[in-house]
Amino acid sequence: MADPALPALLSLASHELRGPAGVVRGYLKMLEQDGSLPERSRKAVLRATEGASRIVSLLDEISELSQFKQGGIRLSLRSVSLRSVLAQAVQAVAIPEIDVTLDVIAPMDVRVRVEEARMRFVFERLIVALARAQNGAVTLELKLVAPRTPKAAPQVVVAIRSLGRGSASERPLDLSRGGMGLSLALADAVITAHGGRLRERWVGDRWMGFDVRL
Repeated sequence: MADPALPALLSLASHELRGPAGVVRGYLKMLEQDGSLPERSRKAVLRATEGASRIVSLLDEISELSQFKQGGIRLSLRSVSLRSVLAQAVQAVAIPEIDVTLDVIAPMDVRVRVEEARMRFVFERLIVALARAQNGAVTLELKLVAPRTPKAAPQVVVAIRSLGRGSASERPLDLSRGGMGLSLALADAVITAHGGRLRERWVGDRWMGFDVRL
């Protein structure tokens, strides 16, 4: 069982670390402006500044995640086209170091009540996570799943998947995947806050993507 005090501790850690991280970044930026630095030293300072900025970004993610866990974030919901959100996410993804083809399959459109910017962030992060794991094609497929009871509404499912044959199964989200900061945990928190569920898609022993159910 998760420690109920953990979100508050995460928030405190983010707050306390932000001060010294900001000081480090500030002095590094001062060094960047020093025209007397030799080229080798300048490059080292630039790399260090990038590292310090990444630390601050991670602290922002920790702070936001702790707010979600404490129920401190109120979503601004409005009815939007889910197909449009998916298309915008594909257009916004920038992964120049990876050879990947992105496509959206949405024969029908569905309007859902979501906070558009946060949901677009979710799909962007899930696309990047999958694309970094394997080159090739990544498909976003929007579909409706028949309800379990006659009077219930169909369930909206967005499958973010790579190519592969075989029957797919769902597994819980693996939050230990490296290289993504806390963005997967944040994506899970955003979907949960919308009343949805995020799961991984597996074919046999191969991870093939994600299923987002809304």
